Amino acid sequence: MTPVGRRSRRLVRTCFLAVCVAAAALQPLASPAPAAAATVAQLRAQLAALRASAAPAGDAYEAAVTAVENTQYRIKQTDARIRTATKKLTSAEAALGSRADALYREGGDLGVFEFILGSATWEDFVTRLDFITLIAARDATLVKDVKDTRNALQADRVKLVADAKVEKSELATAAKHYNAMQAQLSAKKSQYDRVLAAIAAQSGGSHPPGPNGLTFPVRGNHYYSNTWGAPRSGGRHHMGTDIMSPRGTPVVAVTSGTIRPHWNSLGGKSITLTGNNGWVYYYAHLDRYAGGARHVKQGELIGYVGNTGNASGGACHVHFQMGPHGRWVNPYPYLRGME
Repeated sequence: MTPVGRRSRRLVRTCFLAVCVAAAALQPLASPAPAAAATVAQLRAQLAALRASAAPAGDAYEAAVTAVENTQYRIKQTDARIRTATKKLTSAEAALGSRADALYREGGDLGVFEFILGSATWEDFVTRLDFITLIAARDATLVKDVKDTRNALQADRVKLVADAKVEKSELATAAKHYNAMQAQLSAKKSQYDRVLAAIAAQSGGSHPPGPNGLTFPVRGNHYYSNTWGAPRSGGRHHMGTDIMSPRGTPVVAVTSGTIRPHWNSLGGKSITLTGNNGWVYYYAHLDRYAGGARHVKQGELIGYVGNTGNASGGACHVHFQMGPHGRWVNPYPYLRGME
């Protein structure tokens, strides 16, 4: 083969290799296999982790609120004792004044002495002496009652001032922890809502109920604890669970049934849901309603978190109660089963 022929064949091989390399370069890079979508259970676990971030501040807030309620209850009891003691003192002092006036009109001890010496017989003398002794004993008891009541009043007034200072400090502490809790809830709001949307997408566009078949009443980041039976204003005890969440967070029907929006001085804007299952569910302190009285489906929007009623100016939350035919039970374990 001539030198020219060999060069031609090398040129052909070189061009062929170049074309192969170019073709390989033009091939699209293999895409990595898409990551498997998180399951509903995994997404629920993400929600639980997001809620947990607000739990320390929420626990501190609940402890502070309980302390405030206990102090306010003590103040109420002390105030009632002061009112009762004041009436008793007024009555005792009036009686003591009447006795002093009577003694003055009778000539004091001289009148008493003449009364005893005026006895006609020994039996009469003994009877009159016993009568005077009885009056003296009653007077001594009256004087002691006045002194004891005055001392008790003074002690209660001192206690009232001290508890008022404690209450002021506890209210400031509760406000600090509430603000910290709300900051945590708000900081995770968008992330929480994205996970909720992912759960709905995995469930055909709806929010699935919890393991116990009920839907959690607040659709957004929240905090709650077991406060069933805790002290509340007016000497009451808590008959529900307070679900803390930022103002305007959607509130939904835990089950299908009929809702009746209403208002009362304690609960403010409230809703009573009578479920098709025979149970009654009560939502209080709503900011506003989503529609009026009607039949609703489970998970349907019915209102928004607020702080109306006796919660005005305080924490935004939903006070939630539930029970068969209105016989209230502790909602806490049921709420846990809804998540």
